[in-house]
Amino acid sequence: MLRMMRNNAKSWVVKFVFGVIIVVFSFWGVGSMKAKQMTIAATVNGEAIERKTLDNSFRDLWRRYQEQAQGKFNPDEARSRQIKQEALNGLVDRRLLLNEAALLGLSVGEDELRQRIASLGAFQRDGRFDQEAYRRALSYNRLTPAQFEADFEEDILIEKVRVVIGDGAKIVPDEVDILLRQQREEIAVDLLKLTPADYLTSVKIEEAGLEKFFTEKRENFRISEQRKIVALVIERNKLLKDVFITDAQISEFYQENLEKYKVKEEVKARHILINVAADATPEEVEKARGEIDAILVEVKAGGDFAELAKKYSQGPSNSRGGDLGWFGRGAMVEPFDEAVFALTPGSVSDPVRTQFGFHLIKNEEYRAARTRELAEVKAGIEKNLRSDAFPALLEKRFEEVVAALAAVDQDAFAGQGRKLGYLVVETDYFKQKDGIVPNIGRDQALLSQTFKVDVGQAVKVVNPSRNSYYFMVTAQKESYLPEIVEVEKAVEKAYRHELAKTEVKKISEKVSSSLAGGQSLDEAAAGIGVKLVESGFFGRGRGDIPKLGNDPQLSQQLFALAVGQTTSSLSYQDSFFFTRLKERRLELGDDGEKLKADIRQQLLQYKRFRMMDEFVKALRQEAEIKVMAGVLE
Repeated sequence: MLRMMRNNAKSWVVKFVFGVIIVVFSFWGVGSMKAKQMTIAATVNGEAIERKTLDNSFRDLWRRYQEQAQGKFNPDEARSRQIKQEALNGLVDRRLLLNEAALLGLSVGEDELRQRIASLGAFQRDGRFDQEAYRRALSYNRLTPAQFEADFEEDILIEKVRVVIGDGAKIVPDEVDILLRQQREEIAVDLLKLTPADYLTSVKIEEAGLEKFFTEKRENFRISEQRKIVALVIERNKLLKDVFITDAQISEFYQENLEKYKVKEEVKARHILINVAADATPEEVEKARGEIDAILVEVKAGGDFAELAKKYSQGPSNSRGGDLGWFGRGAMVEPFDEAVFALTPGSVSDPVRTQFGFHLIKNEEYRAARTRELAEVKAGIEKNLRSDAFPALLEKRFEEVVAALAAVDQDAFAGQGRKLGYLVVETDYFKQKDGIVPNIGRDQALLSQTFKVDVGQAVKVVNPSRNSYYFMVTAQKESYLPEIVEVEKAVEKAYRHELAKTEVKKISEKVSSSLAGGQSLDEAAAGIGVKLVESGFFGRGRGDIPKLGNDPQLSQQLFALAVGQTTSSLSYQDSFFFTRLKERRLELGDDGEKLKADIRQQLLQYKRFRMMDEFVKALRQEAEIKVMAGVLE
């Protein structure tokens, strides 16, 4: 089977087989696999994948997940094994595809490799390959040029295999139209909505029914555990003032970190832009040059540059009079950069051509490169040094507080704390679900600890970024099932809502009967004294339905309706409703053709991924893959 696919990589039959498989395939980058190691993780058709290579790939993958989770990625052991398996799968697939590239006779020439590396944006400066940026980037990632180039050559080979396999992916017009409609079509519906909230005041409550409801639902009204605390507060802002920082410390920090305080040369400038594309015709270029030359005449005649920019400039800064603010060397495209830094403050350039068009540039002010003086940065340094020293001082204060209060009982805790000069807060009873500690506010760490410790036990809550506490639970009320008189208002509210739910269900059944009897939605609504609600137009999106809520599955149901069709009774969050499709529209606007082209490209890329995935599955089925014992531990 696989041999047939290789020999007929461009056959429409193979492409059709691949085209019906709906799986997306992706690769994770890996490090070099060329250095020979004694220990191996797996073999693929007899070729070794080293443990070191797997470890590197695992770390890279882990780091990616960490970045995606913004540092909050902390998986359990099972998830860690899964990630290592994912890394190993990527290495196996990579080896299989590189072998396939050799079988297909694919190769990468030196010139091609050099050009592809030079085109990578990470290694460019001002649109050109920069050798220093290249070496710096590799050094940061702990790679030698030889390692990176070998790995990148393999990447190109795998990309070429992907091109060969995916070359036959085809898109038919109907597919584009279907996806276009899914993405951009909008509908508007008429809603007959029956919500319990609209019937809360009309339902009648009987004492016997209320008591029966409470008996059946009593657990829902359980009073959760409550506690009181007394807390000595170590106020962060107050304690920060006690951190002693000397001028010598500030000066030493300044000298050791001079690089941080170096400021590159900067210029403040305005410009006037007349757009002309880089590939414009000679006639278009001359027209634009004539316009910019005419504006320059006005500037030289004494015209206000900012006002002329507002009047003529075709750049996004025209509303600000062409103001570009302060910027350093390298912030602008090269011709602009060279021109603006060659000007003296107050002078205006001759027309400058860039990829965007012709510019007139005014240098308004210039600041030479310099190192900021200690006096300029002293306050910031002192603030940072205080923050750095704060945890140690906080720990010292806690030692003093604990030593003074460790043997104190709960009756004397508050008084002794105040004698030490600290703010002491005594609370009334509160519940954990309240989310707030009375007289203190929202502090999750304090709240959580309060409901973990025993009554009379003194506990520290240390938090260098906000207030810290030494506190004691002084009293506790266990959770219990209340009598109805204690929660009467809550019970009545819940019971009323339950009755209203029952009422709207009855009304919805009446509407269903009316519709089944041949009435229109308008007639059925009039029969129960309810007005229809117009939703306005909305798209499939994430399932948001105006005047109703967010439910992707329900949204899908509504989009399946024909114009004029009415749904049967539907429910959503205790409400019942009926919907009639009022109108359907598809508006593409001026970018319709571009949108179609984008969708076509998306579909094409998706099909190629599907074909590639199926191809790799076939390679795996024929390959001999051995994973060494303990590798995934």
